[in-house]
Amino acid sequence: MCKQIDFRWRYQPRKETDIKLMSYIQSNLIQSKTEIMLIAVRSFWLTHAIATNSENKKDVQSIARSCIKALERQAQEIVKLAELEELSWELSTQYAVNSTKNKSLENVSKSLVSNPYDDTGLSNFF
Repeated sequence: MCKQIDFRWRYQPRKETDIKLMSYIQSNLIQSKTEIMLIAVRSFWLTHAIATNSENKKDVQSIARSCIKALERQAQEIVKLAELEELSWELSTQYAVNSTKNKSLENVSKSLVSNPYDDTGLSNFF
């Protein structure tokens, strides 16, 4: 049985694009706010969480494959929604590999520092 935790997040956006995003999420009648946020967060961060807390390489790889598929579906949906030309979505084969079975949070953090995920970059496009 998994232990439950209470996770609360409060955010008051100031950027116009973030305001639009949060308004869209809040007003969505198809999915709950929690479902929408978890889909987005899990797609990228779940592999990090599992790799940090698991010594089972096959579990990590299975989760990673699922996350990659979810990200690919999201990218395809964005292409369709924005009516972009079909793009070739080829994933890089250069994955950061840690030879030790026991990945620590410190190793994951170091990987993120050397390969940062820039969530502020979208503001440059608006």
